[in-house]
Amino acid sequence: MTIMNRIMAKDISLDRGEKQLLKNASFSIASGEQVFLTGGAGSGKTSLAMALAGQAYVSGSIDSFYDNVSVFLPKTILVSQHFSFKNKFGLAEFYYQQRYNSYDSEDSLTLLEAINNESQDAIQINRLIAIMHLEHRINAPLIQLSSGERKKLQLILAFLKPAQIMILDNPYIGLDVDSVTKLNQYISELCNLGITFILISDSPEVPPFITHIAEIKEKQISFIPKTKYYPNHLDDNADDTGVSYALIKSLLMPITNLSGNEIVRMENVSIKYAEKTVLNEVDWLVEKGDKWLLSGHNGAGKSTLLSLVTGDNPQAYANQLFLFGKKRGSGETIWDIKRNIGYVSPELHWNFTINLSCLDTVLSGFFDTPGLYAKASTEQVETVNQWLNALNLTEYANTKFGQVSHGIQRMLLLLRALVKNPPLFIFDEPCQGLDEFHTRQFTRLVDALFADTEHTIIYISHRADQIPNCINKKIKLVNGNIAKD
Repeated sequence: MTIMNRIMAKDISLDRGEKQLLKNASFSIASGEQVFLTGGAGSGKTSLAMALAGQAYVSGSIDSFYDNVSVFLPKTILVSQHFSFKNKFGLAEFYYQQRYNSYDSEDSLTLLEAINNESQDAIQINRLIAIMHLEHRINAPLIQLSSGERKKLQLILAFLKPAQIMILDNPYIGLDVDSVTKLNQYISELCNLGITFILISDSPEVPPFITHIAEIKEKQISFIPKTKYYPNHLDDNADDTGVSYALIKSLLMPITNLSGNEIVRMENVSIKYAEKTVLNEVDWLVEKGDKWLLSGHNGAGKSTLLSLVTGDNPQAYANQLFLFGKKRGSGETIWDIKRNIGYVSPELHWNFTINLSCLDTVLSGFFDTPGLYAKASTEQVETVNQWLNALNLTEYANTKFGQVSHGIQRMLLLLRALVKNPPLFIFDEPCQGLDEFHTRQFTRLVDALFADTEHTIIYISHRADQIPNCINKKIKLVNGNIAKD
């Protein structure tokens, strides 16, 4: 039987909390159409994806149609942005610092064990591992995977049991350029075999296998062929973010709690887990006011390098590592280190408490905790309100963190890093999940704040369009080694 339509939605209305995202919207997706779902931050892309997969309530009707002779599962699956896993006993998710403790790895499945638990198709498993370039990591404990490797595993598990309709919510986040290319090639093969894809992405680039664009705007959704789609790219010379950079600049105070120019010094630093060398004899000096770009392919060792700087990796004590002018292990606590760092990363986002209000989310930055466990002072509350106002986020102050869009969540975590005015900022893929508008808002914010200050930045991004202009130094890792220019 040949089916004409895959999805038909009629008069659907969709809410998130008290905010209405769609109102009496109707659309259909025909067999053979591959859809790129776009829209501004908070427009409802992920909420619509959840509704199409039967994971969220929606009024009106959504009907999905499946081919009863297809080799693929007659269902709709959603591959979400975030991917979490439990220990071998299925009892609890790992906490962030555990990935760097070798003894905790004993409770973690290896990558290959996790895959074999889902399928015994050795040919398909080996092919997907090769496509995702994870051959060298098959025996790595899940807990030690980088964010990009974690995303690759999530995609492998989904493709081992492909459904006739697959919704991918930001599948490219954390992936290097080569991995994105190989992933697109594989998805194109599945399209030719009859799978319908709905893809959500923060990138303005539309993948080659896409046939139609669906855009959510003003509580409606419109469909047009890709050939007629001309994205409204922001004018690089226009300042349409509505942000007062003068006001923002006034909120960031000069550094007063740091003596000397040395922020980070590594001398012949090596990190190993069993027989695997993750960092090999790394020398690196970061001085006050430096603006570094840290780059490298997925699994190159970037996250491990950062874990030494943030104090999360216990192997720091076995190396010549100096932070803020003091040798690691000379009596300082992890909180002494974190007090000097403003940090944003995908892992922080994944592990953050979702039941806090957005105001309390930003306030937690004063205490370096993934939640608010102490009473904030009147002065701290006032500071956060000023930052929220400066970035036009005041309307979300009393809304729960988990009830705002992924893009707004990331902007709030950026503010969380800013409020305590630390000497060092670590931005690990800070624009993941942000649309073009909020990406430009953030990179311009970084330039406006830090271009002429003594604040130090370590910045990670796989995309050139998400790197601020103030970056003036670069370090690249290749298989745990510093690449030579």
